[in-house]
Amino acid sequence: MSTEIRDLYGFLIDGMQGARGAIRSGGDALPELTSERPTQEPLARFSGIVKTGPDGKARIDFDLPAFNGSLRVMAVAWTKTKAGSASTEVIVRDPVVALVTAPRFLALGDRSQFSVVIDNVEGKPGDYALDLDVSGPLTATPDVLHRKFKLEAGARKALTIPVTATGVGRAGVDLKLTGPGLTAPQTLALDVSPGTSELYRRSVRTLAPGESLTLSGDLVAGFVPGTGAVSLAVSSLAGIDVPALLQALDRYPYGCSEQIVSRALPLLYVNRLAKSEALGIDPDTDQRIRDAIERVLARQDSNGAFGVWSASDADNMWLHAFVTDFLTRARENKFDVPQKKFDAALERLRNLIANASDIGAGQGAPIAYAAYVLARNGREVMGDLRYLADAKLDSFESPLSRAHLAAALALLGDRPRAEAVFEKAVERLSTLGNPLYSDADYGSRLRDGAGLLALAVETQMPAAEIERTSKIVEDARAKTALTSTQENVFMVLAAEALADRSETIALSVDDTPRQGAFFRSWNAAALANKTVRIANNGQGPVSAVVTVSGNPLTPEPAAERGYKIERAYWTLDGKPVDLAAIKQNDRFVVALTVTEYEAAFARLLLVDRLPSGLEIDNPDLFEGGSTEALSFLKKTVDPTHTEYRDDRFVAAFARDGQDKASFSVAYIVRAVTPGHYVSPPATIEDMYRPDRFGRTAYGTIDVAAPK
Repeated sequence: MSTEIRDLYGFLIDGMQGARGAIRSGGDALPELTSERPTQEPLARFSGIVKTGPDGKARIDFDLPAFNGSLRVMAVAWTKTKAGSASTEVIVRDPVVALVTAPRFLALGDRSQFSVVIDNVEGKPGDYALDLDVSGPLTATPDVLHRKFKLEAGARKALTIPVTATGVGRAGVDLKLTGPGLTAPQTLALDVSPGTSELYRRSVRTLAPGESLTLSGDLVAGFVPGTGAVSLAVSSLAGIDVPALLQALDRYPYGCSEQIVSRALPLLYVNRLAKSEALGIDPDTDQRIRDAIERVLARQDSNGAFGVWSASDADNMWLHAFVTDFLTRARENKFDVPQKKFDAALERLRNLIANASDIGAGQGAPIAYAAYVLARNGREVMGDLRYLADAKLDSFESPLSRAHLAAALALLGDRPRAEAVFEKAVERLSTLGNPLYSDADYGSRLRDGAGLLALAVETQMPAAEIERTSKIVEDARAKTALTSTQENVFMVLAAEALADRSETIALSVDDTPRQGAFFRSWNAAALANKTVRIANNGQGPVSAVVTVSGNPLTPEPAAERGYKIERAYWTLDGKPVDLAAIKQNDRFVVALTVTEYEAAFARLLLVDRLPSGLEIDNPDLFEGGSTEALSFLKKTVDPTHTEYRDDRFVAAFARDGQDKASFSVAYIVRAVTPGHYVSPPATIEDMYRPDRFGRTAYGTIDVAAPK
């Protein structure tokens, strides 16, 4: 380097093994890393700012972990008048390289193998040994844990290590290659999944004064060991199990903007309900909130609106208001939201209100939500609100939209109008049956009722209306078996709003007195050798909700509830694949055909989990799940979003309800690892009416070694 260079911003080196994953949204989203944790952790080191010597050179030392591969070394340097950067690739390896190929993940019961290729690049010839230490839910036969062999100079040795997944969790494998003058350790890790879908079983019980209930490990006896959990909620809002709701949101593995916000929004208020650990969620809630803010801001269009999956589909104004509501509440809780982006989001809502003189069908909900968010931010919309409340209230069909208008009026000081409009919202809610199908504003009787309740308490509506709404919410929850992310988030907000009403509840937990609402989760291990007894010490009855969750030992059968999904395997030239004759390195097509039984508006999510012996093969050659290159497959509906993960294929569809259809999507896989594998079911579900779904049967698949 030139002696003119005074400072180096720093050296950065990075390398990665075993990580992949891509997302496609609307055909133009950038790839993202969405896979599970890689079998070997990514390597990155940063020196920080360093001074150069008189000769203009700087020496940086890094301690590197066990690594064989290519590293990129990068440096940025500057003087008062100049700046420059450079990078280069560096090979880092041991004299004798042990290259391990392992499955990216396994499922309980899978029988697979690790392949180890030992290459004596420049080591000494002689006797070598490979020792393995397997930990976690993975076993290998003792005879493969210690291998001895001779290795000549320049020679290569291939070893196979059969393994079996015997449990659930993170499995670790420590390898140590020793030989003449050589000790080369490596560490690998992979996740072992249950192979079955998670279930929730919920029961509601009224405890009279003096009555008690006891929780024990027997409640999770039917679940795969290590997956069971029990949550309990005792509060003034009957039937609402806050820990179970938060866990369901926390574990929801997909990420449209609605789902990102639904997972993060309750975290702003969990401390009012109980400690994060008691609720069974990650205690680092602040970082998760910051991550959610960053993710939704990355989906903001130049006009200020937020998209569903990316900035290119920013046309859902109710969703835009929902995201802006979250950002508003985050700012109120001292989280940083860039002012320019936030102002653009509010301005987009203001434009919506300004053009709201003629409210067509389905337009009332986003307009009302926009008015509420603007009012919460102190923006002047009183004139618009009074016009909407006095002249256009009948155009606001959903109860929640009327409640948003009422709350906005209350926030800006017009309480007579606010209470009158809120009464109309409750009247609408009381006559509303639970819709069978999804709506553009994600609504349902339960979602709208919980939203009304949270807004009513927030804006201090009359106690009689709050009590009336509470009863409707309790009734709606009792009649809803499967809940959506929208229903879950607004139920948590309703519970948080009513937290003060539970102060009169008197309980004892294992004979320790407690006052107020009680929320707690226990994993199976916590209940393995103990029981928990909860007693009602108060003067009146209380409602206790017990939710048991986990992955069942017995897989659920195929099901058709509004949708049918079929999975078929084809060769690349359109012939059926013989599943009994799959060999390593075979490439074939997985085709998924969905049949709708009724024409209905829906936001569908299709998920096909892979057997761990298969990998999705180069999605760039098969963009967006398109079947155009495979003329033998039928396709009538394009997905709005696709994801190619290590362990699953995901596709989202927006159905307008104009006509029912049968359509297919497909992707190409490669058989990569010989073994016997669980084949989880493929599912299709209306994300906001989850009781409408389809599911294929479970199965198994075998991959043979090539001849």
